[in-house]
Amino acid sequence: MRTYYLFLIISFCFSACKSDGEKSTKSLTKSNSVISKAYMLTNQKDFLPQEIETMRKTASEVLALRKKDSGNKSYTVMDKDIWAFGGLVSDSRALFGDSLAGTWIDFKENLTFDYGQYDKKSGSGHYFYDMEKATLLMLDDNPAIKPQEFEVKMNNDMLVIVGQAIYKDNNMQAKLDRKATFPTKSPETVPVQ
Repeated sequence: MRTYYLFLIISFCFSACKSDGEKSTKSLTKSNSVISKAYMLTNQKDFLPQEIETMRKTASEVLALRKKDSGNKSYTVMDKDIWAFGGLVSDSRALFGDSLAGTWIDFKENLTFDYGQYDKKSGSGHYFYDMEKATLLMLDDNPAIKPQEFEVKMNNDMLVIVGQAIYKDNNMQAKLDRKATFPTKSPETVPVQ
């Protein structure tokens, strides 16, 4: 298994070393996809479109392998109810409470996820939660969003995710709270900045 990950890392390095002259029209088009403000975990700063494309290809292969090895197993602890953002800290922002404006993520039993704001869905993707290693790999359906992997810390109805270095997310973490329904707007709610 270590040999496989070493191979993935080496192939990622070679792919990332391509010159700027090798940018494809496809990559440039993908980079123009709109990233929803409701996707609170976005961490795209300083990434070139071809880097994101390479990361997504590698992550897609890893995600498929992990799903296959587990028999597409999901865990109720992740896919029960909806996770509403209660806090987010990264190198560029710190948001808590109402400043998160009803944003949520919903992990599903079929290893997909949706996210949005209040009762509106803004995007979706695929994930794999490894309960033994306490890691969460996420790959958004939007080709402009890079993959992400988080360390997962769970306590009853609270989930804390800590970004890992593999996709350069070690500068962020978030706290999410389990909710039976979508968040609702309160009169004094402040929109996401």
